Amino acid sequence: MPRPLRVFLCHASQDKPAVRKLYRYLKQRGVQPWLDEFDLLPGEKWEEEIPNALFSSDVILVCLSKNSINKEGFVQREISFALDKAKEKREGTIFIVPAKLEECDVPPRLSGYQWVDLSRVDGHKRLMLSLNKRAASLGPEVAQAIVTDESQPKSPVSQSVSPPKIEKPVEKITLHVERVEEPKKEKPLPISREDSKAQELILKPAPMVEKKAEKQKKPDFLWLGIGGIVLLALMLGAAYGINYLVHIPATPMPSPTAQATSTYELPTATLEPPTETLASTLVPLTPTLGIGSTMISDKDGMVMLYVSAGPFTMGSDNGGANEKPAHTVYLDAYWIDQTDVTNAMYAKCVSAGACSQPASLRSSTRLSYYGNSQFDNYPVIYVNWNMADTYCKWAGRQLPTEAQWEKAARGTDGRIYPWGNNAPDSTLLNYNSSDTTAVGSYPKGASPYGVLDMAGNVWQWVADWYAAYPGNTVSDPSYGTTYRVLRGGSWNDDDNLVRSAFRSRSDPADTLSYDFGFRCSRSLP
Repeated sequence: MPRPLRVFLCHASQDKPAVRKLYRYLKQRGVQPWLDEFDLLPGEKWEEEIPNALFSSDVILVCLSKNSINKEGFVQREISFALDKAKEKREGTIFIVPAKLEECDVPPRLSGYQWVDLSRVDGHKRLMLSLNKRAASLGPEVAQAIVTDESQPKSPVSQSVSPPKIEKPVEKITLHVERVEEPKKEKPLPISREDSKAQELILKPAPMVEKKAEKQKKPDFLWLGIGGIVLLALMLGAAYGINYLVHIPATPMPSPTAQATSTYELPTATLEPPTETLASTLVPLTPTLGIGSTMISDKDGMVMLYVSAGPFTMGSDNGGANEKPAHTVYLDAYWIDQTDVTNAMYAKCVSAGACSQPASLRSSTRLSYYGNSQFDNYPVIYVNWNMADTYCKWAGRQLPTEAQWEKAARGTDGRIYPWGNNAPDSTLLNYNSSDTTAVGSYPKGASPYGVLDMAGNVWQWVADWYAAYPGNTVSDPSYGTTYRVLRGGSWNDDDNLVRSAFRSRSDPADTLSYDFGFRCSRSLP
């Protein structure tokens, strides 16, 4: 199995926030970056480990900023090491890549190398093309990285196109009252069947009968007389004999006045629901599941939302190579967690002895995160695929399949983001920020099924191994049973990575990620 390309991130300490983001970007695309705060373990000697990492790297990425080019110290030693090692490479080898984090001058000793500006729209794509060229020069034992075009999502849909209307979700399932649809014409009311024409006259709303009568200049008195006699007979039958017609022995006969009211108030806009006595006598009512239907897990208190059976469009022909081709997938109905699993929920599994504690108790900017009651309602992080899978099984659910996740995120209309096709902004999701937010903080970004946080905040593990879609013609050595799929993007990502069709991947044993979380699903019996 090919290994990932090893890239050393040479940088100034003041540029840590931008370099962390670059680290995550590279790792999500199949590159193995090296950054001291993630890859240098407690107790290791940095004077030894940093040179070792430099020596074993395939590429040294020199992160340039106004801080790094003027800073003295270890960053300059790293650059010197890279330049010395570059002399050992054959002519034309891509080994040192200067990468501008902001507008700045390139140091004279690096001026002989073509630099890349990561602040430009196409900067990251150009960087990935360069890394893949280096990977190709190393032979088939080194995997190619994922290349995406960051310029794609900036104008996904013309501004004149309105986003698809999202039906407001219903909060709860109605278990004991069923809405009564307008009665079918063949069984309008429990009245005599002797004369279907008279029956039709009774069932038609009064205004329609009056309009019809006004248009008849020469009424047929013979038929009117017959109809009047039949109508009178039906009224008497409705008043005194309805109990025998409907065959409900346990129901007392209504009074003539009450029966007349329920029978002849048909011109009103809506019908009243049946009484409890009638409902209990007929076939028992069952809840109707649909958009907005919910259930609550008794294990961890998670609210789950119903996703109906049917086909949807999975993948995208306009995204990355691993998203192609767009294809139709049919799924049975299922439930999916409304939010990511929180710190408090995960702690229940740890307390029960079924789950192991997250690999770190901090988050990107908070020294105390997991176990701190202030962040109980925030997504659990520093959990790998195996830990997520264990939790879902403990909770009586399972990790969603990649198809289940994508349908719950984008619905059946092929939308780009959970909320529609309009570009992201800070009212819809947590992205391009510095850390996680509480789950459910962005209700405006809900999916068509009411699922929250399907874009941004934390990446979400799904059940599948990373593999090609049916019909995909791209040869990617990463396809197979090496990586598990991650979906949704995180607080640390941009417009492109939070698209509902975007696919990322990682080692299922990876516990070093401060923006990896998960949610669970549950199939219907």
